Amino acid sequence: MEHRRRQLLQLAASATLAGCGMARAAAASVAAGGAARPVSVVGTTFSRLFEPASASPGGPPVQGLAVDLLDAILLPAGFAPRYELLPWLRAQSMIEHGPADILVGPYRTPEREKRMRFSQLPFYEDALVFYVRSGQQDLWRDEFASLRRWRVGAVQGWVYGERFDQARSALSVTSVRDLSTALRMLQRGRLDLVAANQRNSEPVIQELGLTDQVQLCAPPFARLRGHFAFSLEPQGAAWHRLVDAGMQRLRASGELQQLARRRGVTLPD
Repeated sequence: MEHRRRQLLQLAASATLAGCGMARAAAASVAAGGAARPVSVVGTTFSRLFEPASASPGGPPVQGLAVDLLDAILLPAGFAPRYELLPWLRAQSMIEHGPADILVGPYRTPEREKRMRFSQLPFYEDALVFYVRSGQQDLWRDEFASLRRWRVGAVQGWVYGERFDQARSALSVTSVRDLSTALRMLQRGRLDLVAANQRNSEPVIQELGLTDQVQLCAPPFARLRGHFAFSLEPQGAAWHRLVDAGMQRLRASGELQQLARRRGVTLPD
């Protein structure tokens, strides 16, 4: 552990000399016959961004836009990303306290900025919406005051935006451990609305067989952007600089836009 810490601190120090200094050093090492340096990348299941890959012998365990982008940034620089799907709160803790290097997908908030650093460029945008039982879409009228009579489900550890946070104390909000549980509670009448992002919700609703029983309310109550995140420790600054430089390169070349279209992910303007 101490040896690993010294390696990362040395890596961070070299990155202060130039944003991509560590990438050049790693690439030179690989070119000289050295092994690619491992990078721990963690996150939870985010549809189209970071999710289990189709089972195939020898295939990658995780797929999605985040994997496409990090592979394009890290592999040419001589790093070997190791992707791991974890419960969301645990993945965040592994960035804050170690040993992970890169966290996939968190929305940027002032509270989270006290615990982790964020990539300059977001790489996706989500519509935050309410789901209700079929025929009850009129429960949401684009004003939170109209929800005070109803039971609202929210997933633990998720961020819903400033508008939801400001209204939350006046609502009857139940925190639920995951989206599948929240949608089942909605189906069974234990909740009246579920707050969620549309991108994650659509495949879960299909998987649970609730397409005819659960419906989306319009309009969205927020639009939030997702980033890569890193530790506040010195080694986090090194990964931050490397990923930011890579993201700028991918955007300038048009590859970021192409990869997002292929995965069906909405990029921020």
